[in-house]
Amino acid sequence: MKRTVLSLVIILLLSISTYAQTGNIQGIVTNKESGVTISNADILLKESGLKAVTDASGSFVFQNLTEGNYKLEFYHEGYKSGSLEVRVEKGKSAKVEIKLTASEITTGEITVTSVRYETLLKDVPMPMEIISDDELNRKQYQTISDALSTKPGLSITKDGIWATDISIRGLSKSNVVVNIDGNRIETATDISARLSLVDMNDVDRVEVIKGGVSSLYGTGAFGGVVNIFTKNGDFSHKFLYGGSLISGFNSVNESPSGWMSLYSSSDKFFAKVSGSIRDAKNIMTPKGELPNSQFRDNNINANLGFRPVKGHEFRLSYQRYRATDIGLPGGGTLFPATAIVKYPREDRDLVSGEYKIKDIAPPLKEFSVKYYYQSILRDVDNIPNTISSVKTTSGKLKQKVYVLDITPNARHYTNGLQFKADWVLDNHNYLITGVDVWMRALDSKREKVQRIENYDTTSGALISTINKTTGEKPIPDADYRSIGAYVQDEIKALCDKLKISVGGRVDQIKVTNSLAYQPVYEIVNGTTNYTPAGQKIMWNARQADDISWSANFGAIYSITKNYDVTFNISRSFRSPALEERYQYIDLGSSIRVGNPDLAPEKGFFVDLGFRVWRDRVTFNGNVFYNRFQDLVTEIPGTYENRPAFIKTNIGQARLYGYDFDFMYNFFKSMVLYGSLAYVRGEDTGNNVNLPQISPLNARAGLKFAIYNYLNVDLNTVLFDKQNNTAAGEFDTPGYAVFNAGLVSMPMKTKYATVQLFAGVENIFDKEYRNHLASNRGLITIEPGRNFYAKLKVDF
Repeated sequence: MKRTVLSLVIILLLSISTYAQTGNIQGIVTNKESGVTISNADILLKESGLKAVTDASGSFVFQNLTEGNYKLEFYHEGYKSGSLEVRVEKGKSAKVEIKLTASEITTGEITVTSVRYETLLKDVPMPMEIISDDELNRKQYQTISDALSTKPGLSITKDGIWATDISIRGLSKSNVVVNIDGNRIETATDISARLSLVDMNDVDRVEVIKGGVSSLYGTGAFGGVVNIFTKNGDFSHKFLYGGSLISGFNSVNESPSGWMSLYSSSDKFFAKVSGSIRDAKNIMTPKGELPNSQFRDNNINANLGFRPVKGHEFRLSYQRYRATDIGLPGGGTLFPATAIVKYPREDRDLVSGEYKIKDIAPPLKEFSVKYYYQSILRDVDNIPNTISSVKTTSGKLKQKVYVLDITPNARHYTNGLQFKADWVLDNHNYLITGVDVWMRALDSKREKVQRIENYDTTSGALISTINKTTGEKPIPDADYRSIGAYVQDEIKALCDKLKISVGGRVDQIKVTNSLAYQPVYEIVNGTTNYTPAGQKIMWNARQADDISWSANFGAIYSITKNYDVTFNISRSFRSPALEERYQYIDLGSSIRVGNPDLAPEKGFFVDLGFRVWRDRVTFNGNVFYNRFQDLVTEIPGTYENRPAFIKTNIGQARLYGYDFDFMYNFFKSMVLYGSLAYVRGEDTGNNVNLPQISPLNARAGLKFAIYNYLNVDLNTVLFDKQNNTAAGEFDTPGYAVFNAGLVSMPMKTKYATVQLFAGVENIFDKEYRNHLASNRGLITIEPGRNFYAKLKVDF
């Protein structure tokens, strides 16, 4: 016992002695103009390579530093970066206050993590776009896709007002991976809705890589990746608690929205919970109300984290999203013109847990393991409102068939396990290794409800009525499993003027499906028959295995401090999704049919960029060329003597184009900004155009401040006509839309910080059509003039 006590005393004395030989740096970061504390600012201790991030109170700390002079570098999006010298003395804490000045333009000193480790945007050779929390707050966006479409090379695709997705340089849906907090959103690949299953107000930032990155994210990252990061809470240097409230309104569909979050944190734990609700009526267009464009949704997020021992972190997250009564306006080419189509219910539930160990032992810097489970319900109600008649050769009525309702729905289950290790081999070599395992299971069904009336061909009298329900399997019960191992090496050379990124990955994809009959059953006047007449085997049980590899090489060369060039080349792949392999959906006017013999897509991607990072001018420009083999697409044809859209491989295809953006602070707070994007898609094997390609488009705007209290943004969006269309598409005329926005400075009160946002979209109520409004819900006109307002309160 005495030995134990003596050992504890010695350890305590050594700890006191160690503290006496070292010192600390404690600091706080604030907005120079308003005095509001700034969270999530990055603070770099240049000499040691240590990094800190300010907590919710704007505080940061570096501990156990040896005596000496240190240089602190600090940066945060929307503010000018800077540095200062700090003297650390033994046994003392140096206290600093950093006052950040708002920057009129966006610089490259933004922390990003989509390259699988934390770095600055200007140090990433891949073409990337970032949407920050500040940008999301400035407008009352309907969906994340609406916000992303403001960036060059990104275009919104739509199945309705709520149901949206994003196209990256001409590739979308199954060719783009979407992650939320690192977890894949796996759902129906032919429906634009993944990015609608996320609460807008709970998003901290969105990072988009434009181009093939299968070497980092595996199958599906053929055209790029969208990484959504939510406000999931974090540790702090002292005990904190607080919350936020956001309330907004859009006049164009009379949609109020509300979001609230509460949090508590310390250096040992954090907890955060948030919730939102939104109710949107039918959209108003320049021609009047757009029927069946309403929606309602709500969301609950909960996050918990703790540090069991020094250097160890455990994080647990739960997300629950619900949407109801979602309208798909317009019949489209996939549904009868008389159809009323809705999503009665769309659900997403996600649970994830991550354990991370930091600063283990050189050269291993960090190791993490993560598991997630996600369930997505997609529910559709298609009321065709169609009547077909059967007549005799003499023209006498024999039968009428009323299609009353078609109700497909599916549950998408995804389980994922991720391992990642970060290695610091030396000052110029950072290595990332990892293994991803995920499996998607699908359970789908569809019922078609009909009323059949039989008539006497002589008298014309009604003889009998048959109420018939046909049960079908749109896709057989199936599993999709992916196992991938990757390595990514970041190398600095030539006195850090040259940065090289090189990586590779191998994936094994296994797809299995069970035997599927069509139809599965029939219910006639209340009697169920599981062996109805005409039943046939639609899909035989089978198994498919794909082994694919991908690789990338990227480089940045700094011509000077403020000018650099980038180069990227990569090989990507995508194994066809379950819907593309096995789909059989009877939409009434046509059929959508899969192909189990589809080959994996293979792509070759090249990008060349030039960037300028100056205090008053920024410029990012890229030209790109994508070549594809066995690209999966949907072509019109016939199946079982009916009009059909059939999945097939295109032998050779290519996409090429350019995109750029700039900001120029030409006088005081006045900033001129703009962007331009162009992409051309060609099926070179058949010498025809690829579908769903956005036309040439541009944005231009002017931002300025009024007495440092109000920021004004005047801008226009311009689209050229699109006549390079594919079979089944419509030519789209060009258009220009003008917008204006106002943002107040954060106003600090005794108990809260308040900020206001307001503006008007489509000022002149212009009538126009988005070329990528899909044929699922054919929207021939976009929303009209919209007045929006938003209030944000942090307390």
